[in-house]
Amino acid sequence: MSDVFYQERARRRNRRLLIGGGLLAILACAVFGVSSLFYDACTRSFDRSPEAVVRSYVEAVSEGDARLAQECWEHETYYDLEAGCSEICLSRVLGTPWELLDMSVADPQVTDAGRATRLVGVLMRCTATGETLTGDVLLDSIASDVPWRHWTIVHSTVGGTTAEAW
Repeated sequence: MSDVFYQERARRRNRRLLIGGGLLAILACAVFGVSSLFYDACTRSFDRSPEAVVRSYVEAVSEGDARLAQECWEHETYYDLEAGCSEICLSRVLGTPWELLDMSVADPQVTDAGRATRLVGVLMRCTATGETLTGDVLLDSIASDVPWRHWTIVHSTVGGTTAEAW
């Protein structure tokens, strides 16, 4: 047999390996893309329900995890002083040991801008002092009920106000 036969065979093998590797790379990118579409950084899971977002937010603030608490907020609103207890206020209450006692979630309301909002009332207890506190969290999302809908905080009184933190 001549060298031409073995060279052609090696080229065919290399083409098959490249095609197979390319298909695996495309498949991996598709799986990663779809999973990142459904993954919620606030809850650190695929559960994006309003209850899960608020529970994760309260736990993050209680544990002093500012980065995770910020993931629960709509990013631009987090820096707005009119958004209730956001960045500045949260910096004062981070690490306060809270226990979430009760949560009431209102039905979604559609805004004039075509967005959906949900008001979540929370009842919490400061485990250090035993004081019972109430607050509201306003969540925002797209109005359509699609599987990839993410709820984010746009206003919160959990933690007090910018002028008077809990």
